[in-house]
Amino acid sequence: MQASPSRQLLGLRCIALFETAKGLLALTATFGIISLRHTDLQAVTVAFLLRHGIDPDRHHTRLFIESVANATKHNLREIAAVGFAYALIRLVEGYGLWQGKHWAEWFAVISAGLYLPLEFQHFAHHASLLSMGVIFFNVVIVLFLARVLNQNRAERRLRR
Repeated sequence: MQASPSRQLLGLRCIALFETAKGLLALTATFGIISLRHTDLQAVTVAFLLRHGIDPDRHHTRLFIESVANATKHNLREIAAVGFAYALIRLVEGYGLWQGKHWAEWFAVISAGLYLPLEFQHFAHHASLLSMGVIFFNVVIVLFLARVLNQNRAERRLRR
């Protein structure tokens, strides 16, 4: 059963928009991290937690606050570099999918597939509806893109 070219294009464009949104979100978060480079991260974190009704004295919250406090300017630069790289990857992938580039289809199926083992491992230790939904969504994307790649390969064979 083959998807019509218009449905295939719509699916690719939806994935492109999703990837672009992830790239823009990563870019925004990275700029947010950079804007915090001259602030007391521990104080900002505690204020944020209190503002959202989270007790900063709980064990896991305290661990989070301590890890934020240990972030140095050097670590912030590394985090920002990774954030920019991730944003660039997602934005390039979104552009390629929107433009219907074959390389972007391969890139998207590989990048979505790479996350699945980590998501399954996370689900095994911290099962939740959210993690189940993320797994389902990524499996649907991988299967859709694999189907698109298979259809495109079949079409190229017919043209030869």
